[in-house]
Amino acid sequence: MSSNAERAIMAWVPAIVYVGLIFAVSSIPGSVFCAMPLKIFDKAAHMVEFTGLGLFLAIAFRGSLPGSLRRHTLLFAIAAGVTVGVLDELYQLMVPGRAVEFLDWVADVIGIVVGSTLAMLHYRRRDAARA
Repeated sequence: MSSNAERAIMAWVPAIVYVGLIFAVSSIPGSVFCAMPLKIFDKAAHMVEFTGLGLFLAIAFRGSLPGSLRRHTLLFAIAAGVTVGVLDELYQLMVPGRAVEFLDWVADVIGIVVGSTLAMLHYRRRDAARA
């Protein structure tokens, strides 16, 4: 396998593992989370969780897309992250005590946008420093 192919595959490992962790946390029955004092903490947790996913997805797409498509990394990362957020909310329909909440998904989307944008700003700054 070429080093470019290996690098592209390795770029995806953190994002894939992180998605697995998201779904693992979503598998925890809702009764465990009933002790959460305020709903705002739940939304903040969604934002933080999906900010991490946004970072990993931007890294994955930037590390695996050919040069001509790299300029679309942000859009691909956001689209993939939004899709994971929808699937995560739908998955929770099958978990006892968990519910689908539109505002949870909104918090997911905000986190994805923040995380992927931060990653792309880092790459832009790094590339400008190298030039």
